[in-house]
Amino acid sequence: MKNMILHIALTTLLASMTACSDEMDPVLTLKDWDGTATYFQSTDEHGFSMYYKPQVGFIGDPMPFYDPVAKDFKVMYLQDYRPNPEATYHPIFGVATKDGATYESLGELIPCGARDEQDAAIGTGGTIYNPADKLYYTFYTGNKFKPSSDQNAQVVMVATSPDFKTWTKNRTFYLKGDTYGYDKNDFRDPFLFQTEDGVYHMLIATRKNGKGHIAEFTSTDLKEWESAGTFMTMMWDRFYECPDVFKMGDWWYLVFSEYSEGNKIHYRRSKNLYGPWEAPFDDAFDGRAYYAGRTAFDGERRVLFGWVPTRIDNDDKNAYLWGGTFVPHEVFQKEDGTLGVKPVDQMMEAFDGWKDLFNPCMKTIDTKEETLLCEDTGSIAAFKTTVKFEEGTKEFSIRFYKDEET
Repeated sequence: MKNMILHIALTTLLASMTACSDEMDPVLTLKDWDGTATYFQSTDEHGFSMYYKPQVGFIGDPMPFYDPVAKDFKVMYLQDYRPNPEATYHPIFGVATKDGATYESLGELIPCGARDEQDAAIGTGGTIYNPADKLYYTFYTGNKFKPSSDQNAQVVMVATSPDFKTWTKNRTFYLKGDTYGYDKNDFRDPFLFQTEDGVYHMLIATRKNGKGHIAEFTSTDLKEWESAGTFMTMMWDRFYECPDVFKMGDWWYLVFSEYSEGNKIHYRRSKNLYGPWEAPFDDAFDGRAYYAGRTAFDGERRVLFGWVPTRIDNDDKNAYLWGGTFVPHEVFQKEDGTLGVKPVDQMMEAFDGWKDLFNPCMKTIDTKEETLLCEDTGSIAAFKTTVKFEEGTKEFSIRFYKDEET
Protein backbone atom coordinates (compact mmCIF):
# COMPACT_ATOMS: atom_id res chain seq x y z
CA MET A 1 0.00 0.00 0.00
CA LYS A 2 1.41 3.34 -1.02
CA ASN A 3 1.96 5.67 1.91
CA MET A 4 0.88 9.27 1.58
CA ILE A 5 1.63 12.21 3.83
CA LEU A 6 -1.87 13.42 4.55
CA HIS A 7 -2.73 16.10 7.09
CA ILE A 8 -6.03 16.84 8.78
CA ALA A 9 -6.68 20.36 10.01
CA LEU A 10 -9.52 22.47 11.35
CA THR A 11 -9.71 25.90 9.74
CA THR A 12 -11.73 28.95 10.76
CA LEU A 13 -12.33 32.17 8.87
CA LEU A 14 -15.01 33.76 10.95
CA ALA A 15 -16.46 36.86 12.48
CA SER A 16 -16.89 35.03 15.76
CA MET A 17 -16.32 31.38 16.45
CA THR A 18 -15.80 28.88 19.22
CA ALA A 19 -15.39 25.17 18.59
CA CYS A 20 -14.95 23.59 22.00
CA SER A 21 -16.20 20.54 23.81
CA ASP A 22 -17.74 20.88 27.22
CA GLU A 23 -16.14 17.61 28.23
CA MET A 24 -12.51 16.75 28.81
CA ASP A 25 -12.58 13.50 26.84
CA PRO A 26 -11.23 13.66 23.29
CA VAL A 27 -13.91 13.93 20.63
CA LEU A 28 -11.67 13.43 17.61
CA THR A 29 -10.67 9.93 16.58
CA LEU A 30 -8.71 8.63 13.66
CA LYS A 31 -7.81 5.17 12.55
CA ASP A 32 -5.54 3.94 9.81
CA TRP A 33 -6.47 1.11 7.50
CA ASP A 34 -3.26 -0.86 7.90
CA GLY A 35 -4.09 -4.51 8.45
CA THR A 36 -7.71 -4.19 7.33
CA ALA A 37 -7.32 -3.99 3.53
CA THR A 38 -8.48 -7.58 3.06
CA TYR A 39 -11.98 -6.61 4.16
CA PHE A 40 -12.83 -4.80 0.94
CA GLN A 41 -12.65 -7.59 -1.62
CA SER A 42 -13.44 -7.46 -5.32
CA THR A 43 -13.54 -10.15 -7.97
CA ASP A 44 -11.69 -7.76 -10.27
CA GLU A 45 -8.14 -9.05 -10.65
CA HIS A 46 -6.44 -6.10 -9.00
CA GLY A 47 -9.35 -5.25 -6.72
CA PHE A 48 -9.77 -1.77 -5.34
CA SER A 49 -8.71 0.14 -2.26
CA MET A 50 -11.85 1.39 -0.53
CA TYR A 51 -14.46 2.78 -2.90
CA TYR A 52 -15.24 0.52 -5.83
CA LYS A 53 -13.66 1.07 -9.23
CA PRO A 54 -13.32 -1.63 -11.89
CA GLN A 55 -9.90 -2.94 -12.79
CA VAL A 56 -10.16 -1.34 -16.23
CA GLY A 57 -11.90 1.96 -16.79
CA PHE A 58 -14.16 4.04 -14.58
CA ILE A 59 -17.72 4.23 -13.28
CA GLY A 60 -20.43 6.63 -14.36
CA ASP A 61 -24.10 7.08 -13.39
CA PRO A 62 -24.83 4.24 -10.90
CA MET A 63 -28.22 2.56 -11.30
CA PRO A 64 -28.87 0.79 -7.97
CA PHE A 65 -31.66 -1.72 -7.49
CA TYR A 66 -32.52 -3.96 -4.54
CA ASP A 67 -32.93 -7.49 -5.84
CA PRO A 68 -35.84 -9.13 -3.97
CA VAL A 69 -34.83 -12.57 -5.27
CA ALA A 70 -31.11 -12.58 -4.43
CA LYS A 71 -31.60 -10.26 -1.42
CA ASP A 72 -28.78 -7.92 -2.34
CA PHE A 73 -28.13 -4.61 -4.07
CA LYS A 74 -27.44 -4.82 -7.76
CA VAL A 75 -25.72 -1.67 -9.00
CA MET A 76 -25.55 -1.23 -12.75
CA TYR A 77 -23.33 1.54 -14.08
CA LEU A 78 -22.03 3.02 -17.33
CA GLN A 79 -18.58 1.61 -18.05
CA ASP A 80 -16.20 4.36 -19.16
CA TYR A 81 -13.04 3.03 -20.77
CA ARG A 82 -11.27 6.33 -21.40
CA PRO A 83 -10.65 6.53 -24.27
CA ASN A 84 -13.98 5.23 -25.53
CA PRO A 85 -14.77 4.21 -29.10
CA GLU A 86 -16.11 7.06 -31.20
CA ALA A 87 -19.70 5.83 -31.64
CA THR A 88 -20.30 2.87 -29.33
CA TYR A 89 -19.53 3.58 -25.70
CA HIS A 90 -20.78 3.25 -22.11
CA PRO A 91 -22.09 -0.32 -22.04
CA ILE A 92 -23.88 -1.26 -18.82
CA PHE A 93 -21.76 -3.21 -16.35
CA GLY A 94 -22.79 -4.21 -12.83
CA VAL A 95 -21.76 -5.23 -9.34
CA ALA A 96 -23.58 -6.95 -6.49
CA THR A 97 -23.23 -5.93 -2.85
CA LYS A 98 -25.07 -6.67 0.37
CA ASP A 99 -23.54 -3.90 2.42
CA GLY A 100 -22.16 -1.17 0.15
CA ALA A 101 -18.64 -2.09 1.21
CA THR A 102 -17.83 -5.44 -0.44
CA TYR A 103 -18.57 -5.99 -4.11
CA GLU A 104 -18.82 -8.81 -6.62
CA SER A 105 -18.24 -7.81 -10.22
CA LEU A 106 -20.95 -8.98 -12.63
CA GLY A 107 -19.09 -7.82 -15.73
CA GLU A 108 -20.86 -6.51 -18.82
CA LEU A 109 -24.63 -6.93 -18.67
CA ILE A 110 -26.09 -4.85 -21.52
CA PRO A 111 -23.71 -4.17 -24.43
CA CYS A 112 -23.85 -1.19 -26.75
CA GLY A 113 -25.66 -1.55 -30.03
CA ALA A 114 -24.01 -1.32 -33.41
CA ARG A 115 -22.80 2.00 -34.78
CA ASP A 116 -26.02 2.59 -36.73
CA GLU A 117 -28.43 1.41 -34.02
CA GLN A 118 -30.36 3.61 -31.61
CA ASP A 119 -28.32 2.48 -28.60
CA ALA A 120 -24.88 2.81 -30.14
CA ALA A 121 -24.05 4.64 -26.91
CA ILE A 122 -25.97 3.81 -23.76
CA GLY A 123 -27.20 6.28 -21.17
CA THR A 124 -28.58 6.01 -17.64
CA GLY A 125 -31.53 3.77 -16.83
CA GLY A 126 -33.36 2.00 -14.04
CA THR A 127 -34.27 -1.58 -13.09
CA ILE A 128 -37.33 -3.18 -11.54
CA TYR A 129 -38.43 -6.79 -10.95
CA ASN A 130 -41.82 -8.11 -12.08
CA PRO A 131 -42.89 -11.10 -9.96
CA ALA A 132 -45.74 -11.85 -12.39
CA ASP A 133 -43.41 -13.03 -15.17
CA LYS A 134 -40.29 -13.39 -13.01
CA LEU A 135 -38.27 -11.04 -15.18
CA TYR A 136 -35.97 -8.12 -14.45
CA TYR A 137 -36.66 -5.07 -16.59
CA THR A 138 -33.97 -2.47 -17.22
CA PHE A 139 -35.15 0.63 -19.06
CA TYR A 140 -32.22 2.65 -20.34
CA THR A 141 -31.33 5.57 -22.62
CA GLY A 142 -30.42 4.79 -26.20
CA ASN A 143 -28.15 7.47 -27.69
CA LYS A 144 -28.09 7.65 -31.50
CA PHE A 145 -24.71 8.31 -33.10
CA LYS A 146 -24.86 11.49 -35.19
CA PRO A 147 -28.66 11.54 -35.60
CA SER A 148 -30.10 13.29 -38.62
CA SER A 149 -32.63 16.09 -38.18
CA ASP A 150 -35.55 13.66 -38.44
CA GLN A 151 -34.08 11.13 -35.97
CA ASN A 152 -34.26 11.03 -32.16
CA ALA A 153 -30.96 11.59 -30.39
CA GLN A 154 -32.31 9.90 -27.25
CA VAL A 155 -35.08 7.35 -26.69
CA VAL A 156 -35.91 4.99 -23.84
CA MET A 157 -35.29 1.30 -24.56
CA VAL A 158 -35.64 -1.89 -22.51
CA ALA A 159 -33.84 -5.17 -21.87
CA THR A 160 -35.09 -8.10 -19.77
CA SER A 161 -33.44 -10.94 -17.88
CA PRO A 162 -34.63 -14.00 -15.93
CA ASP A 163 -31.49 -14.15 -13.78
CA PHE A 164 -29.79 -10.71 -13.93
CA LYS A 165 -26.99 -12.30 -15.93
CA THR A 166 -28.27 -12.82 -19.46
CA TRP A 167 -30.11 -9.82 -20.91
CA THR A 168 -32.25 -9.62 -24.04
CA LYS A 169 -32.92 -6.29 -25.72
CA ASN A 170 -36.45 -5.63 -26.97
CA ARG A 171 -35.89 -4.23 -30.46
CA THR A 172 -39.55 -3.26 -30.83
CA PHE A 173 -39.79 -1.00 -27.76
CA TYR A 174 -38.79 2.62 -28.39
CA LEU A 175 -40.30 5.27 -26.12
CA LYS A 176 -39.84 8.58 -27.93
CA GLY A 177 -40.28 11.99 -26.38
CA ASP A 178 -41.62 13.80 -29.44
CA THR A 179 -44.53 11.33 -29.61
CA TYR A 180 -45.84 12.99 -26.44
CA GLY A 181 -44.80 16.59 -27.08
CA TYR A 182 -41.40 16.35 -25.38
CA ASP A 183 -37.94 16.97 -26.80
CA LYS A 184 -36.48 14.28 -29.07
CA ASN A 185 -32.89 15.09 -28.17
CA ASP A 186 -33.17 15.39 -24.36
CA PHE A 187 -35.21 12.38 -23.24
CA ARG A 188 -33.22 10.27 -20.81
CA ASP A 189 -32.51 8.72 -17.40
CA PRO A 190 -35.67 6.62 -16.86
CA PHE A 191 -36.42 5.76 -13.23
CA LEU A 192 -38.87 3.02 -12.20
CA PHE A 193 -40.94 2.61 -9.05
CA GLN A 194 -44.20 0.96 -8.02
CA THR A 195 -46.89 2.50 -5.83
CA GLU A 196 -49.11 0.65 -3.35
CA ASP A 197 -51.91 0.34 -5.92
CA GLY A 198 -49.64 -1.87 -8.04
CA VAL A 199 -49.10 0.71 -10.77
CA TYR A 200 -45.60 1.04 -12.22
CA HIS A 201 -44.30 4.56 -12.77
CA MET A 202 -41.48 5.71 -15.04
CA LEU A 203 -39.95 9.18 -14.66
CA ILE A 204 -37.87 10.63 -17.51
CA ALA A 205 -35.73 13.78 -17.61
CA THR A 206 -36.65 15.81 -20.68
CA ARG A 207 -37.62 19.20 -22.07
CA LYS A 208 -40.87 20.65 -23.39
CA ASN A 209 -40.89 23.89 -25.36
CA GLY A 210 -37.31 24.44 -24.25
CA LYS A 211 -38.06 24.13 -20.51
CA GLY A 212 -36.95 21.24 -18.32
CA HIS A 213 -39.62 18.71 -17.37
CA ILE A 214 -39.75 15.38 -15.58
CA ALA A 215 -42.18 13.35 -17.66
CA GLU A 216 -44.22 10.51 -16.15
CA PHE A 217 -45.45 7.29 -17.76
CA THR A 218 -47.49 4.54 -16.08
CA SER A 219 -48.04 0.84 -16.69
CA THR A 220 -49.66 -2.20 -15.08
CA ASP A 221 -47.37 -4.78 -16.69
CA LEU A 222 -44.10 -2.98 -17.63
CA LYS A 223 -44.88 -3.64 -21.30
CA GLU A 224 -47.55 -1.14 -22.29
CA TRP A 225 -47.00 2.45 -21.14
CA GLU A 226 -49.27 5.48 -21.09
CA SER A 227 -48.25 9.10 -20.70
CA ALA A 228 -49.32 10.63 -17.38
CA GLY A 229 -48.14 14.11 -18.33
CA THR A 230 -45.56 16.19 -16.53
CA PHE A 231 -44.57 14.91 -13.09
CA MET A 232 -42.66 18.10 -12.27
CA THR A 233 -41.58 21.23 -14.11
CA MET A 234 -37.96 22.08 -13.46
CA MET A 235 -37.25 25.46 -11.92
CA TRP A 236 -35.26 28.40 -13.30
CA ASP A 237 -34.56 26.77 -16.66
CA ARG A 238 -32.35 24.17 -15.03
CA PHE A 239 -32.17 20.51 -16.00
CA TYR A 240 -32.63 17.78 -13.39
CA GLU A 241 -30.81 14.59 -14.38
CA CYS A 242 -31.19 11.08 -12.95
CA PRO A 243 -34.48 11.59 -11.04
CA ASP A 244 -35.30 9.23 -8.16
CA VAL A 245 -38.47 9.17 -6.03
CA PHE A 246 -39.09 7.35 -2.75
CA LYS A 247 -41.19 7.62 0.39
CA MET A 248 -39.79 7.61 3.92
CA GLY A 249 -42.21 8.01 6.80
CA ASP A 250 -44.79 10.65 5.92
CA TRP A 251 -42.64 12.34 3.30
CA TRP A 252 -42.04 11.79 -0.40
CA TYR A 253 -38.57 12.69 -1.65
CA LEU A 254 -37.41 13.59 -5.15
CA VAL A 255 -33.67 13.21 -5.73
CA PHE A 256 -31.93 14.60 -8.81
CA SER A 257 -28.55 15.78 -10.07
CA GLU A 258 -27.92 19.22 -11.51
CA TYR A 259 -24.79 20.02 -13.48
CA SER A 260 -25.55 23.75 -13.71
CA GLU A 261 -25.14 24.23 -9.95
CA GLY A 262 -21.83 22.79 -8.85
CA ASN A 263 -22.47 19.24 -10.10
CA LYS A 264 -24.39 18.22 -7.00
CA ILE A 265 -27.08 15.75 -5.96
CA HIS A 266 -30.09 17.64 -4.57
CA TYR A 267 -33.44 16.63 -3.13
CA ARG A 268 -36.93 18.03 -2.65
CA ARG A 269 -39.66 16.83 -0.30
CA SER A 270 -43.45 16.79 -0.21
CA LYS A 271 -46.28 15.19 1.74
CA ASN A 272 -47.83 14.26 -1.62
CA LEU A 273 -46.31 12.32 -4.51
CA TYR A 274 -47.27 15.09 -6.90
CA GLY A 275 -46.16 18.03 -4.79
CA PRO A 276 -45.96 20.82 -4.08
CA TRP A 277 -42.24 20.17 -3.63
CA GLU A 278 -40.18 22.22 -1.20
CA ALA A 279 -36.44 22.71 -1.07
CA PRO A 280 -34.89 22.36 2.41
CA PHE A 281 -32.25 24.90 3.43
CA ASP A 282 -29.56 22.22 3.11
CA ASP A 283 -30.83 20.36 0.04
CA ALA A 284 -27.64 18.66 -1.22
CA PHE A 285 -26.11 15.27 -0.44
CA ASP A 286 -22.37 15.57 0.06
CA GLY A 287 -20.50 18.25 -1.87
CA ARG A 288 -19.53 19.41 -5.30
CA ALA A 289 -18.80 16.71 -7.88
CA TYR A 290 -20.68 13.94 -6.05
CA TYR A 291 -23.00 13.25 -8.95
CA ALA A 292 -25.68 11.15 -10.65
CA GLY A 293 -26.66 9.36 -7.45
CA ARG A 294 -29.73 7.19 -6.97
CA THR A 295 -30.98 5.19 -4.02
CA ALA A 296 -32.11 1.65 -3.28
CA PHE A 297 -33.90 0.27 -0.19
CA ASP A 298 -33.34 -3.21 1.24
CA GLY A 299 -36.17 -3.07 3.76
CA GLU A 300 -33.98 -1.70 6.54
CA ARG A 301 -31.88 1.09 5.10
CA ARG A 302 -31.73 3.26 2.00
CA VAL A 303 -28.35 3.58 0.32
CA LEU A 304 -27.41 6.35 -2.08
CA PHE A 305 -24.92 5.32 -4.77
CA GLY A 306 -23.20 8.22 -6.53
CA TRP A 307 -19.86 8.70 -8.23
CA VAL A 308 -16.94 11.03 -7.71
CA PRO A 309 -14.92 11.97 -10.82
CA THR A 310 -11.21 11.79 -11.37
CA ARG A 311 -9.29 14.79 -12.71
CA ILE A 312 -7.09 15.21 -15.74
CA ASP A 313 -3.71 13.56 -15.04
CA ASN A 314 -4.96 12.81 -11.50
CA ASP A 315 -4.00 16.34 -10.53
CA ASP A 316 -6.31 18.22 -8.15
CA LYS A 317 -5.54 21.48 -9.92
CA ASN A 318 -6.97 20.19 -13.21
CA ALA A 319 -10.54 19.89 -14.47
CA TYR A 320 -12.88 16.99 -13.72
CA LEU A 321 -13.27 14.09 -16.13
CA TRP A 322 -16.48 12.18 -16.73
CA GLY A 323 -16.46 8.98 -14.70
CA GLY A 324 -14.76 7.95 -11.50
CA THR A 325 -15.43 5.84 -8.43
CA PHE A 326 -18.48 4.60 -6.49
CA VAL A 327 -19.20 6.37 -3.20
CA PRO A 328 -22.14 4.93 -1.24
CA HIS A 329 -23.90 6.81 1.56
CA GLU A 330 -26.65 5.64 3.87
CA VAL A 331 -29.60 8.04 3.83
CA PHE A 332 -31.30 8.83 7.13
CA GLN A 333 -34.29 10.97 8.05
CA LYS A 334 -34.05 13.65 10.71
CA GLU A 335 -36.83 14.55 13.14
CA ASP A 336 -37.92 17.52 11.04
CA GLY A 337 -38.27 15.40 7.92
CA THR A 338 -35.09 16.59 6.23
CA LEU A 339 -32.49 14.07 5.10
CA GLY A 340 -28.87 13.43 5.92
CA VAL A 341 -26.25 10.93 4.78
CA LYS A 342 -23.49 9.00 6.51
CA PRO A 343 -20.96 6.29 5.57
CA VAL A 344 -22.42 2.82 5.46
CA ASP A 345 -21.81 1.04 8.77
CA GLN A 346 -19.85 -1.88 7.31
CA MET A 347 -17.31 0.44 5.78
CA MET A 348 -16.59 2.17 9.09
CA GLU A 349 -16.57 -1.15 10.96
CA ALA A 350 -13.79 -2.41 8.72
CA PHE A 351 -11.30 -0.01 10.24
CA ASP A 352 -9.40 -0.92 13.37
CA GLY A 353 -6.76 0.68 15.54
CA TRP A 354 -8.74 3.80 16.44
CA LYS A 355 -6.76 6.34 18.39
CA ASP A 356 -7.87 9.48 20.18
CA LEU A 357 -6.63 12.88 19.09
CA PHE A 358 -6.49 15.97 21.26
CA ASN A 359 -9.61 18.04 21.90
CA PRO A 360 -9.07 21.55 20.49
CA CYS A 361 -10.89 24.71 21.46
CA MET A 362 -10.65 27.41 18.80
CA LYS A 363 -11.58 31.07 19.23
CA THR A 364 -11.14 33.92 16.78
CA ILE A 365 -12.69 37.23 15.74
CA ASP A 366 -12.36 38.44 12.15
CA THR A 367 -9.24 36.37 11.60
CA LYS A 368 -8.27 32.99 10.21
CA GLU A 369 -7.14 30.30 12.60
CA GLU A 370 -6.03 26.76 11.87
CA THR A 371 -5.30 23.84 14.16
CA LEU A 372 -3.44 20.80 12.88
CA LEU A 373 -5.01 17.63 14.24
CA CYS A 374 -2.98 14.86 12.68
CA GLU A 375 -0.05 14.28 10.32
CA ASP A 376 1.03 11.32 8.21
CA THR A 377 -2.24 9.38 8.34
CA GLY A 378 -1.25 6.85 5.70
CA SER A 379 -2.99 6.38 2.36
CA ILE A 380 -6.44 5.51 3.74
CA ALA A 381 -7.85 6.64 7.06
CA ALA A 382 -11.19 7.20 8.76
CA PHE A 383 -11.90 10.30 10.79
CA LYS A 384 -14.89 11.19 12.93
CA THR A 385 -15.63 14.04 15.28
CA THR A 386 -18.33 16.12 16.94
CA VAL A 387 -18.01 19.89 16.53
CA LYS A 388 -19.88 22.43 18.66
CA PHE A 389 -20.36 26.02 17.49
CA GLU A 390 -21.00 29.22 19.35
CA GLU A 391 -23.81 31.44 18.08
CA GLY A 392 -22.55 33.83 15.43
CA THR A 393 -20.19 31.34 13.79
CA LYS A 394 -20.10 32.03 10.06
CA GLU A 395 -17.64 29.57 8.53
CA PHE A 396 -15.86 26.40 9.51
CA SER A 397 -13.97 23.78 7.52
CA ILE A 398 -11.97 20.59 7.86
CA ARG A 399 -9.02 20.31 5.48
CA PHE A 400 -7.46 17.12 4.23
CA TYR A 401 -4.29 17.87 2.29
CA LYS A 402 -1.07 16.38 1.10
CA ASP A 403 0.80 19.55 0.18
CA GLU A 404 0.00 22.76 2.04
CA GLU A 405 1.11 24.84 -0.95
CA THR A 406 -1.51 23.32 -3.25
